[in-house]
Amino acid sequence: MKEKILIIAVPVLDVENIPYGPAVLNGLLKTQNYRSMVWDLNIDLYQEYRDNWNEIVNLLGNRAYRPSEKNSLSVKSVLSKIRKLTRRKIEEVKPDSILLSVFSSQSLDAVIFLSSIIKEISPNSYVLVGGRGLDNTERNTKLNYAEYYSHYLPVDCWYLGDAENKLIEVIESKPSGVFYSPPVNSNELEKTSAADWYGYTFEYYKGYAEQKIRMPITGSKGCVRQCTFCDVAGSWPKFIYRKGESLGKEIIDTYFRTGINKFEFTDNLVNGSVTNFREMNTYIADRLPNTLDYKGYAICRPKNTFPKSDFQLAKSAGASLFKVGIESGSERVRHDMKKKFSNEDIMWFSENCYEQGIKQLWLMFVGYPNETEEDFQESIRLLKNHRHLNDNGNITVFLSLPMMLTSGSGFMRKYGSEYGLMHNNSDPWGDFFWTSKIYTDNTFAVRVSRWKRFTEAIIKYGYADEHTRQAEKFLEIEGLEEIYKERYSSEKKVIPIHKSSVNINKETHV
Repeated sequence: MKEKILIIAVPVLDVENIPYGPAVLNGLLKTQNYRSMVWDLNIDLYQEYRDNWNEIVNLLGNRAYRPSEKNSLSVKSVLSKIRKLTRRKIEEVKPDSILLSVFSSQSLDAVIFLSSIIKEISPNSYVLVGGRGLDNTERNTKLNYAEYYSHYLPVDCWYLGDAENKLIEVIESKPSGVFYSPPVNSNELEKTSAADWYGYTFEYYKGYAEQKIRMPITGSKGCVRQCTFCDVAGSWPKFIYRKGESLGKEIIDTYFRTGINKFEFTDNLVNGSVTNFREMNTYIADRLPNTLDYKGYAICRPKNTFPKSDFQLAKSAGASLFKVGIESGSERVRHDMKKKFSNEDIMWFSENCYEQGIKQLWLMFVGYPNETEEDFQESIRLLKNHRHLNDNGNITVFLSLPMMLTSGSGFMRKYGSEYGLMHNNSDPWGDFFWTSKIYTDNTFAVRVSRWKRFTEAIIKYGYADEHTRQAEKFLEIEGLEEIYKERYSSEKKVIPIHKSSVNINKETHV
């Protein structure tokens, strides 16, 4: 009989979303007859701290650029609770191996104490830690977190990369150190078994009772675009996808197994392959029309490749919302980003979504290195020109923080010199406070000013709703401004946000 494996979803995660990675691992292991199960520690922690969940996020998550908030909970008490929950689960399951799934950088701090707790409770278990959160770079050493943590934490193996092709090999051979898995290819992705949801308690997730929770699903990896600011190509150099028919079948099967009719794609683009997207929608619409509800990231396609019939078909299959990376209203800036669509394409996509009742969430930001005030005004005009399509919340806009240029990112490696970008590498906040020797007017103060004006336009033209988290972003902006004043205002006084010229000591800000 093959060994028993416990897969743990590491906090902190959104309690509205069901973690997908552990279910994928569970499906892979079950096909090889391993006795595996998933434990979402995050959701069990939520059950313990429902009334104080924001405090848990502040204590365990990475919210460093938020203004400090006073917590009624102590770190010691929370860690004691996690220890108790972990001991109970391990004593119940008695696993031979334990896999920790680290979804994002929000979970990195939790890995430190959780791995120590596990080795204390179950010293003979093989502990494997993996997930995209480990891809992040530790600032001082410039190592990814897998390499960095491998020097300090009691973990047997750190797994970087896709699990679909090498996980079983690692479980069988049990290597030590850091294991790098190559990107999965199309054949491996197509052959991957369906996610296995054994071990999940769906009713624990926020929104279950109101039938709002969504089942995650993956149909592709990578992207057909090579946008300058995006590092997706670093993980998946080539866009690959599952066949539309098998994807549609898994969606329908999951609906009948779980009773949950809402889905959310993890893909970078659901319509990266128009032919495959059309095939999936056709499969679902022919068998279960107007029953399901799905949303995912999409790209604005021109009318010659994405006719009206595709919008109609998608609606019948269940498309309810497309998240679209508009980024900027300036065609010049988008061209520089290598976003290959025009304002005319945006209008085509938006009008047809409106006609079919498919909502859109536009993802935008300000502060691209060569953005000018005229470019910024083009973004304002984009909102104004589409306001007739956003009644009843048909279009909402999420504005991220002003552009952050992480020092170790692909953007800095490929384009840093082209834009004359500089960081203060000794300052952890330098990623936000970058300057340019070429575009000298695009200062941090200017970027923040544009962010605030754009937020006002979002509200003015009716693109805001309670789900876009702009109130939280305002707190983060205020936190960043305070940090900026502390570090880069030599006179230690408030810098009026309308001033576009904030002098930075170039000797230190490099």
